[in-house]
Amino acid sequence: MKKTFILILIIMISSPNYGQKLNGKWILKEVGYKEFKKNTGLQILNFKNDTAKVFTNLQLEKSDLNLTVKDSSLILENGEKYADLKLINENLLRLYVNGTFNADRVQMEMDFVKLSPTKTELSQDEIESLSFEFQEKGKSKTKIAFNKELWDKKRLQELEIKEGSKWILEKLDETYLITIFNRGRKGVTLPISEVSEQFLKFYCVPNETGEVIATRTE
Repeated sequence: MKKTFILILIIMISSPNYGQKLNGKWILKEVGYKEFKKNTGLQILNFKNDTAKVFTNLQLEKSDLNLTVKDSSLILENGEKYADLKLINENLLRLYVNGTFNADRVQMEMDFVKLSPTKTELSQDEIESLSFEFQEKGKSKTKIAFNKELWDKKRLQELEIKEGSKWILEKLDETYLITIFNRGRKGVTLPISEVSEQFLKFYCVPNETGEVIATRTE
């Protein structure tokens, strides 16, 4: 009897049941294999107790997948395993999903970052009226101005396109997010951690800190 109890205890320790730790909404940062990772577009994992729903829109109107959390795995409605999961830290979750890379069957990694309320005293209209810019290492400066075409007319005419780049401010619960449109197509969506009249911080980006700080220009 004592040996049986010890065996059960070992299984409980080695097989974590995440449950409550996962509660909340998580946004996809990147997906890929080894160092080959990229952001493939908006994907939200919404955990509630031992269930999870996958959404590809911020309205969360209709889920693309309904999953169950079982120990350290996500299970599909048909009972098959969708992914193994690992909580890297309280704000970073990694899924291990079977996929294809260069025609080879591999285990892909999907990294999700937990959404938290944006720290700000500004309204959405006030944020949208401000302009910021940032510069990442080895790259030119990037301007953030909401709801405006950021490419000049000359560049648009040379490329013979009507739309270049536009940054849109959106909101999910208490989190503000930046959605970037390129040539009229919706690209990445990046959550904002903090914004004031002097600066704007957004995260879920593939750099050393996972965050970018932009400063006020106008």
